Amino acid sequence: MADSAAQRVCTVDAVVQCTFAPCDEHITIECALRSFPDSSPGQFLQLRCGDLVGDRPAKGRGPVRQPFLRRPFSIADRWTDDDGSQHLVVISRAIGVGTGWLDRLRPGQVLNLSGPFGRPFRVPERGTSLVLVGGGVGIPPLLYLARRLQELGHEDVTVIFGATTRNLFPVPLTEEPRADGTPMCCVRLPGNAPYAAAVTTDDGSFGLRGVVTDALAVWERSRQSQRSSTTVFACGPEGMLRAVAGRTREHGFACQLCIERTMGCGFGTCLSCVTRVRDPSRDPGWRWALTCSDGPVFERDALFDY
Repeated sequence: MADSAAQRVCTVDAVVQCTFAPCDEHITIECALRSFPDSSPGQFLQLRCGDLVGDRPAKGRGPVRQPFLRRPFSIADRWTDDDGSQHLVVISRAIGVGTGWLDRLRPGQVLNLSGPFGRPFRVPERGTSLVLVGGGVGIPPLLYLARRLQELGHEDVTVIFGATTRNLFPVPLTEEPRADGTPMCCVRLPGNAPYAAAVTTDDGSFGLRGVVTDALAVWERSRQSQRSSTTVFACGPEGMLRAVAGRTREHGFACQLCIERTMGCGFGTCLSCVTRVRDPSRDPGWRWALTCSDGPVFERDALFDY
């Protein structure tokens, strides 16, 4: 395990179904720990999605089915309370055995987690226009990033979040987002970060009908008269990241991509999460890198396939 990472058994403080958001399929899991290594937005945790001591099956029944491998989750938020306890938040949606187990957690139960793993987002100096672009399961690390940017004093920050439909948008709203994609203070961000946001849905069930790059185009048009440098941070499905990479390259914006891969171990041992990165010293012009330890956040132009 990486030197900066730790394994902890923590108490589940809260398991909240996202009924306070348009979505009712995701849950937020908040864990409290007395201590945990420093972390940064873009890093992730590995959760053991099973009981610490195996359940004994009822008489005449087979063994309880539990996942063998841990599951990677981006840190969606982190803060320290008045007594010094560390609070970590992840967002989950039940789609399989592991996430189904998480869905059944209740406050007071324990959860075994390890981390933080991976390379985080690199935040430029103040004075740069920052845009946070998240799609679907790529939204959580950008929530944590919004808190961190506020703590660092960044003011010129815009958030763009996209989902397939209203019922899969896991972030609480303060009011309905605008249908034309104009950013406004409509999303409740961690730490009450005061940043304007645009929301897109594929089916137009709320916000701008379209995808996140459509909202990014709206933002670009509104900023044409301004000449400040721009950095875009993005996380989401591969197709979305390719589109964001292409658009930011076209407009000369710096861009960091937090990519998703299947991760068996999370710290570079199992070699299951490879991705291609540019390497002029190699004949093909690329080499394999590990998403878990070399990433998951990469500079756009370091990635060979984007």
